[in-house]
Amino acid sequence: MRDHIEAAAAGDVATLRRLACGSLAEQMAVRSDEQVRTAFDRFYEPKPDKFTASAAAGDSVSVLGFYTGITDLEIAFVTEQHGGWQVCEVRRGNGVFGPLPGPFE
Repeated sequence: MRDHIEAAAAGDVATLRRLACGSLAEQMAVRSDEQVRTAFDRFYEPKPDKFTASAAAGDSVSVLGFYTGITDLEIAFVTEQHGGWQVCEVRRGNGVFGPLPGPFE
């Protein structure tokens, strides 16, 4: 997941695509490299700086990314093991107000 965020910061769309699975990969497949780069550039500004993971449920782990100093804002990642960890879904949280859309919604 950290590799995913680093690739987003660097605008490395090839790595973002390689590290994606599930609904995130499906959404990225129908968008150009520039659309993917732009979506993630905005989505991770600022990027989370603290992470906590849930207990693994088979080959799946949910990870929360938090923003130090920003109240009630987080990003939830669903990751799966497919020969290496991949990010399958990303949702921005909004505290008590519930989840916000991911980078392509």
